[in-house]
Parts: sequence; C-alpha cells; structure tokens
Amino acid sequence: MEICNDKWRTAEFLVRQWLGLPKTFLDLEEALTAIARQETTFPLVVKPRWGMGSIALLEAENEAELRLFYQKARKIIRRTYLATESQRDPEKDVLIQEKLHGQEYGLDVINDLEGNYVTTFVKKKIAMRSGETDGAITVDCPQLRQLGKQLAKGLCHVGNLDVDVFVNDRGAHVLELNPRFGGGYPFSHLAGANIPAAIVAWLRCIPADPTWFEISYNVTGYKGLTIIRGKEFTRVAEQ
Repeated sequence: MEICNDKWRTAEFLVRQWLGLPKTFLDLEEALTAIARQETTFPLVVKPRWGMGSIALLEAENEAELRLFYQKARKIIRRTYLATESQRDPEKDVLIQEKLHGQEYGLDVINDLEGNYVTTFVKKKIAMRSGETDGAITVDCPQLRQLGKQLAKGLCHVGNLDVDVFVNDRGAHVLELNPRFGGGYPFSHLAGANIPAAIVAWLRCIPADPTWFEISYNVTGYKGLTIIRGKEFTRVAEQ
C-alpha cells in the first residue's frame, strides 16, 4: 500500500485525517528554514522516505550534523535494497522529521478481507531492538483504539496494519504505518488474539470466531532466543 510504504505520503494522509504526526520535511532547506523560524528544533531524525529495519536512520543534534547525515542517508540508501523503491523519486528519497518524545505504543489495526474495520489491539512498548518491538504489555486504551478505527476507515487496508504511536502532553502522534504483521503482533497473540486463524476463515468464506478478536489486558511479553541442538532440532523441525 503506497500510502504506508512512502513515508511522505503517510504524512500527507495523516494530515488529511486530522491526526497527530511529527513535523515532516521532504527538503533539507525547508527543514533549515523551519529551524530558523523556530517552527521545529533539534534533535531531528533523518530517515529514508521508503525505508524499513532502521536502515539509514540517523539523529542530528545541530545544523552541521543535519547536513552531513542528510547526505550520508542518501549514500546508504544507494548501497542497499532501499535503492529500488527510492528510484521513484531519487532526488527526494530522504525525510527529516521532528523527534517525538513520550510513551511509545504499538497498534494492531484489524480489517477483514473486504477492508471493513474489525478491532484494534493496543500495546505499550517496553523494549525495542533494531526498530522492532522486543517487549510490550497489552493495555486498555479507548483513545488509541479510536485512532486505530479512524486509520482503518481511512485506509481500508486488508488484514493487519501495524502502527507506531507516541503519546505525550500534546496528544497521540502517529509515526509509522506498516500494512503487514509487525514485530509487535506476537504480543497480541500471546494475550489471546488469533488473526492468522481469522484470515484463514475469511479466505474459506466462513465466519471468524469472535474470540479471536479479544485480548486480555496487562499481559507482558518479551522476545528471547532458545538454543536447540542435534536431535532436539530434528524433532522440532518434524513437528
């Protein structure tokens, strides 16, 4: 979905939806002008317009770093697989954004296969690693569930929409929209959700079990690694 993959179009969509978002600039000189007018302040985040996995994600503390990191991000993009997507507009393939502060949340916004809204799961992020949620707790937050519903009705996406949100004294600010299962979904599943089962049911044209769209609150989870060796690995692979 182009609105999600193109972070500039994401920003434009959020403005149309009257939703909070970080101040976003598609041009280095525009960002510098905004700083001079005190419309934004350092630190600022430099990131690919079409990006993922925290590749070329840099944080500038002053004008010198901003100019340097803007060019560095462009060089990194050209050395990675991000270069393919960035060919759509190679002269404007880097964004500059206000750095958000506050508590970060992850949303799983669920639509059916016709793009109709079903529900939103909200998780408070506890730990992050390489841009992915490493620890989270499920929470009951009507404000963020309503935000998820508004996003779902505006996008009419299919299946799961993974959303990153910061909440502070200025309200809720949407940072990222990812039209897929994100790294935060396992925490919803741990708390009782089963969206893969729902998708299979929809594909078979049978009703989904309503309990698949329910989660328990205050369920905390962390990701970890389990070492498997020899015969034990073989048994797991055969299951």
